Amino acid sequence: MAKVLLCDDELMNRKVASKILKKEGFEVIEAQNGQEALDIMQTEAVDLVLLDLMMPVMDGYTALKIIKEDENISHIPVIIISALSDREAITKGLKIGANEYITKPFDITEFLLRVKNAVRMGELQNKKNEKEIIHILAKTAEYRDNETSMHTIRVGEISAYLAKKIGWNQEEIELMRLAAPMHDMGKVGIPDNILLKPGKLNDDEFEIMKTHAQIGYEILSQKSTPLLVLAAEIALTHHEKYNGTGYPKKLQGDAIPLSGAIVAVVDVFDALLSKRPYKEPFSIEKTLEIIKEGSGVHFHPEIVHLFLENIEDILHIRESLLDD
Repeated sequence: MAKVLLCDDELMNRKVASKILKKEGFEVIEAQNGQEALDIMQTEAVDLVLLDLMMPVMDGYTALKIIKEDENISHIPVIIISALSDREAITKGLKIGANEYITKPFDITEFLLRVKNAVRMGELQNKKNEKEIIHILAKTAEYRDNETSMHTIRVGEISAYLAKKIGWNQEEIELMRLAAPMHDMGKVGIPDNILLKPGKLNDDEFEIMKTHAQIGYEILSQKSTPLLVLAAEIALTHHEKYNGTGYPKKLQGDAIPLSGAIVAVVDVFDALLSKRPYKEPFSIEKTLEIIKEGSGVHFHPEIVHLFLENIEDILHIRESLLDD
């Protein structure tokens, strides 16, 4: 449910607009002037601001300028509402940064269309920004590790393919494609002498390395968007093992989320086939043997079955995304 901040100094105007919006399923928060609206925006996450221009204490122009100059809230779409019908007033508001305008008295159908369009555009922009942030975070993790950027892309694409095969819907598949590359985000918190060690880690070093799953979860769970929720879940659970001997929670069997179970198989598969400073790539035969042997022990048996059943497609995806 989208949350709309309705700012107008006239009570009757607020009542009318609020009733229309609530009937359409919107949650409405009311403010009487620009300052009150700004105060609310510091504590409430809103999806749209409906802002009257002529108000006491702080007018709509001033409030709009402050909103658009504040990087924490500047992304929120704003529709200016005013009884002023002259183009000069509307143009002034649009130049400051308003996304849309409505003049009073308004037509209900037009009012709702403009509100819904503004909310939708805000959602699309948020998704675009979120994807860019995910990409930046993934790149940050790659620069600290011996993994290549193509490894994370391959993990995302193959994981999305398997998600489709198990029956996830298109939106869930796309989320998996974007979230799976973040599986090792927590490695940014691991010291270089451990993360980049060319040989085998000793017991103490391995205990530190294992903390990357929890670190990744804590980094990615700062916000509860669907993409980051899934990315955090994968980061936390992709090292769990089906028999309960994994980390960090020692989850067992179906207690391991399917997202983590899928990425567990795909990550190991691609890592075994890849050359690293400390190892040569395994053959495809040896790699598949390890995956088979891990079924029901390391890996979820149903995921392994699905993986092996579609190995030709998976190899084709991998080969199309090999490192230069």
